[in-house]
Amino acid sequence: MRLLTVIALPAILFVTPVAGDTLAEIRERGSFSFGLEAQYMPFGFRGENNEIVGFDIDLAAEIGERLGGLEPVPVDTNWPTVILSLQNGDFDFILGGMTATAERYQRVNFSYPYMDASSGLLIPADSGIESAADLDGKRVAAGAGTPQIRQLELVADEHSITFSGAIRSFAEDTVAVAAMNAGRIDAYASTLVAMLEQASNTEGLTVIPLTSDQWSQEFTAMAFRKEDEPLRAEINRIIVEMKEDGTLAMLQEKWFGQSFVDILPNEAPSW
Repeated sequence: MRLLTVIALPAILFVTPVAGDTLAEIRERGSFSFGLEAQYMPFGFRGENNEIVGFDIDLAAEIGERLGGLEPVPVDTNWPTVILSLQNGDFDFILGGMTATAERYQRVNFSYPYMDASSGLLIPADSGIESAADLDGKRVAAGAGTPQIRQLELVADEHSITFSGAIRSFAEDTVAVAAMNAGRIDAYASTLVAMLEQASNTEGLTVIPLTSDQWSQEFTAMAFRKEDEPLRAEINRIIVEMKEDGTLAMLQEKWFGQSFVDILPNEAPSW
């Protein structure tokens, strides 16, 4: 008979991993990374030498200084999946002209607003479109992964109008502008300030506000993983500091031609 030798093994203690302190990690690292799509003027876009420039880039540099001289590292990513990329750890937080929405709040926590995010419609100047009610029978589009897609649906219901075909989406504003110039779409929805930027660079286009009682005032905010409260709190502190010392107003005036600081609450959007 073969005898079996039984060896007593030490008990193994299984511990549920605890989320790391991202704020402590970036300070130790000496840098922080942030996700954006570098196709969104004037928030973040490619300059003449293919470097990423814009309002968000300048803002990140200021945040880095106020965090103790940390290097900001922009990560150009696919906007429709930007929150998934954040959850996967591809970067530390999102700083990319993101509009705070109830749907996104289910997955992330927002910073205090740092910019207005009111919606606008980019249209041909001779289109005769004066409000959302004039979009009946028009070919409309919005930025891919943006809240303006849902807003177009809401205004269609509100005004009992029907668009010509489905709402199209474009990953890049410049591609949407080209489609409009080619006569393939009649109106394109995104944030008002971004559409003003496109109209200022393209002859024959203009912008009108896209407003409705169906949604509340919109703000641009940074987005964080739910567990990253220490980092979010520190960024909120810096935003307030930048409002109070005039830095945020200065950056807004540089990139948007005016300051929006007075309408920005020191309260994070939540639902």
